[in-house]
Amino acid sequence: MGKQYSRRELIAIALKQGWSINEKRGKGSHALMTKEGERPFPVPKKLSSGVHDMIKKRLGIKD
Repeated sequence: MGKQYSRRELIAIALKQGWSINEKRGKGSHALMTKEGERPFPVPKKLSSGVHDMIKKRLGIKD
C-alpha cells in the first residue's frame, strides 16, 4: 500500500521529474500532467485509492 500522498504532493513530485501542467486541457477539477514523449495523465482533486496507485506507478514512486 505505501504512503498516501496528497494531490499537491503528487503534482510537486511530477514537476520535479520534468512533467508540466497543461493549462489548456482538462477540467477545473483535474490537472493534466504532460511530458514530451510520455502519455499525459490527469490528477483529480479527489484521489481514489486506485487512481492514487496508478499515478504513483507512472511517477515511479515505490514505497
